Amino acid sequence: MPKKVILLTGSSGDIGNSIAELYSKDDYKVICIDKVFKRSKHIKNSCYIECDLNKFVNVKDYKDKVIKEINSVIPNDIEKLILINNAAIQNLGPVDDLQLDDWNLSLSINAAAPFFLVQAFLKSLIENNGHVINISSIHAKLSKANFTFYAASKSALESITRSLATELSSRGVIFNAISPAAINTSMLQSSFSNSNKAIEDLKKFHPTKTIGSPTQLAQLVKAITDLDCKFLSGSVIDFSGGIINVLHDPDA
Repeated sequence: MPKKVILLTGSSGDIGNSIAELYSKDDYKVICIDKVFKRSKHIKNSCYIECDLNKFVNVKDYKDKVIKEINSVIPNDIEKLILINNAAIQNLGPVDDLQLDDWNLSLSINAAAPFFLVQAFLKSLIENNGHVINISSIHAKLSKANFTFYAASKSALESITRSLATELSSRGVIFNAISPAAINTSMLQSSFSNSNKAIEDLKKFHPTKTIGSPTQLAQLVKAITDLDCKFLSGSVIDFSGGIINVLHDPDA
């Protein structure tokens, strides 16, 4: 039985699947948490917990049921527990159209759910060399039209990361966030209508002349947790191909 466990939300997407596969290869028990499972269930040492994170935040009985299900598959004698808050919703739209329900959904899934998952498993995180990685977004700092609620929710997630690190690092739990720019997922490709030229133009827009891959992001996540450095806590690590440093002024 694996002695190391990872709780992973948003496990069915490209990034989540890459993270799950990487930790599985290192003999972690991977507890995949998602609303819908789109991938074949082939990852070694894995189990799957169906969870609607919006209901998890807002319906106490539902949250208690999900927590009980997760606890039932965590072995009793583990040595390390990692929580990766990767699930997110991109609820986009112009200011004229956005509604309170859109706001509540964005904040519930992208910011509140990571907090309440930490709260639910805090005792085990403290007892088992806990490490929490929150997947944020470049939109927490740099954004564009129609991203108001998504950007606000990711800013909140980064603030939560810093606050939890401030409060809980002394109790042995490490908290960090990663802030990616463009990652070459199927969702990104579909937003460009599967246009290879648009993807190539996006690559050229970054100083590195490339965009990130789900595998590379997964490798960064695992490198941070493998380091297990308690002095690295409360950080937001950019994964942006250098684009976060670029000032876009009009031509002189």
